[in-house]
Amino acid sequence: MISKLRAAISRQLSQPTGVGGRVVAALMNRGNRDLNRRAIDLLDVGRSARALDLGFGGGLALPLLLERAAHVTAVDRAQDMVAAAAARHADDIAAGRLTVLAGDVGALPLDDGSVDRVLTVNTVYFWRDLESALRELRRVMRPGARLVIGIRDGVVMERVDHDIFTIRTPTDLAVALGDAGFDEVDVASAADRKTHLLAATNAR
Repeated sequence: MISKLRAAISRQLSQPTGVGGRVVAALMNRGNRDLNRRAIDLLDVGRSARALDLGFGGGLALPLLLERAAHVTAVDRAQDMVAAAAARHADDIAAGRLTVLAGDVGALPLDDGSVDRVLTVNTVYFWRDLESALRELRRVMRPGARLVIGIRDGVVMERVDHDIFTIRTPTDLAVALGDAGFDEVDVASAADRKTHLLAATNAR
């Protein structure tokens, strides 16, 4: 029974759907507030930036990005989250400041070199092929574009279903970023070591 519940919750965390998905998204927004704020500060979004929020879930970071960037593209593989964000931000979409799309990191619905800031928080657990995902991110990033990845430490992820979640250490991700062609890779961990931010630049 416990394993079935763990799997059900993990599936919703991976791809929120229906009423349960809305509840999970609200809880994610509450739990991720500080991590998202720190990630956006590290992302260093300028007024002319074209930003990508990949795997935006409950949409917590979207208002913060919209305050800073010239344009934000929001991509999530959960159709319910895409519909909710599109409804919530209809005015921003109509004004041409926000684009909300369904999609996955394996094949992003974006042109080559179309963004210069990428934010993704608590999503890399669901990237089965990390090397391919990072290559796809580089494809849509301009030369010199900045990427920030936010994760929780494996110690606080012990109760998730590991058939759904792939837990990687900050060192694992830093090495993978370098191997994929990113440079200026840096790891910033919270004082309690429960969350980590990785920043990297798309090599020219």
